[in-house]
Amino acid sequence: MKNKKAKKVMAGSMAVVIAAGLAGTCGYYNHASEVQAEEDTEVLQETAEQVLGDSDTGNDGEFYKEESVYVKADASGHPMKTTVTEWLKNPEKGTFEDSTEINDIKNIKGEESFNEGTDGSLQWQSEGNDIYYQGTIDKELPVDVKVSYKLDGESISPEELEGKDGKLEIHFEYENKSKETVDVGEENVEMYTPFTMVTAMMLPTDGYKNVTIDNGKIISDADKDIIVGVAFPGLEENMNLQNLDVDIPDSVTITADVEDASVEPTITLASAELLNEIDLDNIDSFDDLEGSIEQLEDATNQLVEGSKSAADGAKELADGSKTLSDGVNMLNDKSGELTSGMNTLADGVNAYVGGVSQLASGSTSVANGAAALKSGAQTAQAGISSVKVGADQLVAGYTGVGTETGVGVVTAAQSISDGITQLNQGLSSNESLSVSLTEEQKGQIQVLANGMAASAANAMLQANPDAFEGSDDIKSQYIASLSECYYQELLKHFTNTANEAANQAVAGTKAQIQNSIAPLVTGAPALATGVNQLYAGTVDLQNGLSQLNDGSASLVQGTSDLYEGAVALQQGAAKLNERSSLLSTGTQSLKAGGSQLTSGVGQLADGAGQVADGASALADGNQQLSDGMAEYKESAIDKLIELFNGDIQNVTSRIDAMKTLSRNYKSFAGIKDGVNGSTKFIIETEGID
Repeated sequence: MKNKKAKKVMAGSMAVVIAAGLAGTCGYYNHASEVQAEEDTEVLQETAEQVLGDSDTGNDGEFYKEESVYVKADASGHPMKTTVTEWLKNPEKGTFEDSTEINDIKNIKGEESFNEGTDGSLQWQSEGNDIYYQGTIDKELPVDVKVSYKLDGESISPEELEGKDGKLEIHFEYENKSKETVDVGEENVEMYTPFTMVTAMMLPTDGYKNVTIDNGKIISDADKDIIVGVAFPGLEENMNLQNLDVDIPDSVTITADVEDASVEPTITLASAELLNEIDLDNIDSFDDLEGSIEQLEDATNQLVEGSKSAADGAKELADGSKTLSDGVNMLNDKSGELTSGMNTLADGVNAYVGGVSQLASGSTSVANGAAALKSGAQTAQAGISSVKVGADQLVAGYTGVGTETGVGVVTAAQSISDGITQLNQGLSSNESLSVSLTEEQKGQIQVLANGMAASAANAMLQANPDAFEGSDDIKSQYIASLSECYYQELLKHFTNTANEAANQAVAGTKAQIQNSIAPLVTGAPALATGVNQLYAGTVDLQNGLSQLNDGSASLVQGTSDLYEGAVALQQGAAKLNERSSLLSTGTQSLKAGGSQLTSGVGQLADGAGQVADGASALADGNQQLSDGMAEYKESAIDKLIELFNGDIQNVTSRIDAMKTLSRNYKSFAGIKDGVNGSTKFIIETEGID
C-alpha cells in the first residue's frame, strides 16, 4: 500500500515535467500562422525547435560547445547519412584544444585553421571569434525514429502508399537506446537519458481530411495542416510508472482520410535539454509540503466547527432581502444589454482596425508596384522609339526616298529583272546580239550599285547607330565608294557575260547561252518579287511601330498618374491606420469597463438572488456545508495526509537522477573533458514524389 501511494506522488510530480514540455507546443501554435515564405523542411525544423524552446547556452561569456546532428533518413526512418555541425562559442584568442569523432572536417564560416591529431583532438588557432565546423560520422544514434504506415488497417510500404485512397494511419515509434546506471536513493538503477522527441510534418488539405493526432497538435494553415507530435521515450520506465494508469507518450500516431496519398517528409528533433531546463527550485521541500498539509488539516477542522455556527445566523437574513433582489435583477438585465452593445461595438471597431491595417500594408505594395510599372513603361517607350527610327530608315532604303541617290532597292531589283528578261528575249530572237552594253544598261547597273551601297550603309547604321558619328560626309563618302566598287564588279560581270554570250552565239551555241542564264531568268523576277514582299512587310512593321510608339506615350502618362495616386493612397492609409489604432485602444478600454460593470452587477445580482430566493434555504445550505466540510475532511484532506505520509524520497531521487543524466549528455560526436556543451538531433525522413 505504501509503495502504491509513493507511485501516485511520483505520477503527480511528472505532471509538472510533461506540462512544461507541452508548453512549447502551445507557444508554437501562436507562431505557426506567421511561417509562410520558407521551405517546408525549414518550417518543420523551426516548428520543432519552438516546441523544445530557445536555448541561451554560451551567452554568459564562457567557452561552450553547441552541437547539431543532422540525420538524413528514408521514408521509414532508416538513417542514410549523418552530418554533425559544431559551434564553439566564446573561444579565447590563441591556440586551444577541442575533441571530436567526426570525419572530413571543414571550417564552414571562418578562416581559422586547425591541426588534427590521431586521437581525435583538434588544435585550433583562434582569433577570439566563434568557430563553426562540420563533418560526417558513422556511429549509432542514441535514439531512433521508425515510421510505419497502414491503409484501411493493413500495413503498407511508403512506396506502395503513393497515390492510394483510404483510411491512413502514420505511426512514429521512438526508441531510446541511451542508458546509464545512476544512484537513486541508496540503489544503483539503470535509467534512460531523458530525451524529448518532437516530430513535425505537413499534410496538404486537398488530399488529407479529418486529420487526428494522439499526442500533439494540429495547426491548419490554408492549404496545409502542420502536425506536431511530442513523446518522451523511456520516461515512464525512469519514473517506475509502468503499473499505474499514467499516460506518458512514447509514440505518435496520426490518422486521416486520404485521396491520392502522398508520402511527405518529416522533421524530428531529439534533445535531452528539456528536463535540465525545468526549474523545480520554486517547489519547496516535501517536508515543508507535509507541514503545510498538517496546517490544512487544522484549518479544515476549524471550518467544520465554524460552519455549524454559520447555519444558525443564516436564518435571520431572509426578511429584508426581497426588495433588494428585485432592484438588483433589473439592473443586471439592463447591464447585459449594455455589455452586448459594447461588445458589438468593440467587434466592429476591431474588424475596422484590422481592415485599415491591411489597407495600409496593401497600399505600400501598390505604391511600390506602381513605381516599378512607371519605370518599366518609360524604358519600353525609349526602346520602341529607337526601333521605330530603324524601321523608318529601312523603308527609306527600300524606296530610295530621302537617300542621296533617290533610287531604292525595290526599283533596282525590278530593273535587274527587266534587264535579264530583255536579254533572254534577245537571245530567243533571230536578231544578232551586240557584245557591248548600252548606256541604259550601264545606267541600270549604276542604279543597282547605288541601291546596294545605300542598303548596306543603312544596315550598318541599324546595327551600329554610331557607325558614321563625327562627320556628315562620312556616310556619303562611304556610299559613293561602295557604289563605285559594286558598279565596277557588276559592269565587269555583265560585260563578261554579254561577251561570252556573243562568242557562243557566233559559235552557234545560242542555246547553251540561254541555258546558262536560265537561273537568272527565273531568279531575277523572284528576287524582285521577294524584295517587294520584304518591303511590304517592313512597311507593316513601320506602321505597327508607329502605333505602338503613339500608344507608349499614353502608357507612360497613365503609369505616372497611377504612381501618384498610389502614393496618395499610401499616405492616406498610413494616417487612417494611426487614427484607427487610437480608436481601437479607446474601444478596448470601454469594453473592459463594460465587462467590469457587467461582472460586478452580475455578482451583485447573484448575491441578491441568493439572499432573496434562498435566504431560508441558506440555513439549510449552511447545515449542508457543515456536513460537506466534515465529508471533505474525511474523504479528501485525511486521504491527502495519508498519501503524503508515504515514501516520497524515491520520487525526488529519480527526478534528480534524470536531471543529472540530462546535464551529462553534452555531445554525440565528442567533447573535451571539463567543457560544457549540449547536443540536439535533427532527423529528416524523405518524402516520396
